[in-house]
Amino acid sequence: MSELNPLVFLSARLFRVLLTVFLSLTLAACVTTQRGGFNKEVSTEEAITTRVAAAKQYLLSRNFEAARRHLKTAYEIDPKSADVHDALALTFQHSNEYELAESHYQKAIDFGEGESRFRFNYAIFLYQQKRFSEAEKQLQAIVEDSFYDKRESALVMLGLCQQQLSQVANAQRSFERALILNPRNRRVLRELSVMNYQAENFSSAWRYFQNYRKVVARPDAELLLLGIELARELNDANAEASYALALKNLYPDSREYQSYLSRQ
Repeated sequence: MSELNPLVFLSARLFRVLLTVFLSLTLAACVTTQRGGFNKEVSTEEAITTRVAAAKQYLLSRNFEAARRHLKTAYEIDPKSADVHDALALTFQHSNEYELAESHYQKAIDFGEGESRFRFNYAIFLYQQKRFSEAEKQLQAIVEDSFYDKRESALVMLGLCQQQLSQVANAQRSFERALILNPRNRRVLRELSVMNYQAENFSSAWRYFQNYRKVVARPDAELLLLGIELARELNDANAEASYALALKNLYPDSREYQSYLSRQ
């Protein structure tokens, strides 16, 4: 049914989380330089970290010019810093200068020797550009890095890419792998509930749906309608009535409730 299409576009909430993760990254490199008029020797790592941290604060307030000033200084200190190119890429991405953003993402990966965190930021960029095949390629490399601390998020994004590419079986496997890393991942539980319902694997869909209910106190109208449909398929009249009542009380003006009424 049309109301239950998978949520294949990266949600605003998820992107904000990923952006926050990106803006908290630290930098690496180490030689020596001097700072200002105090003539204190500091490492390149510290000098670049200070500049990039300041730039990230300006990015959060969408002050792109101030961010660029700090990153320009960091770039002059070390033009081969992967972290500087990564931050420059994000800055250009958010000012809609996509060619420059892509160039710096690729340099970050090259100078960072293919490190997963740089690939992941590039994959987010490619996903937003709807270049799903290219994003999938980056994500496939990332999820094989068992030491990458954002591997769960990479698996979720990989599943979303594969949905966009109509690779349903691959998407399900990616979501299931993410669920192993975090059995309470609500986005994954939601996607698997919907996917299994559409594949008419009602018992599996019901299991994922019940696990989703354990971690989400108030499901939205779409998921309540899914619960009604699954309960009906499994001949659970009590559950069907319970979810129908919740849909009526919580979302009486929703298209999902109107769809439910039209079927009665």
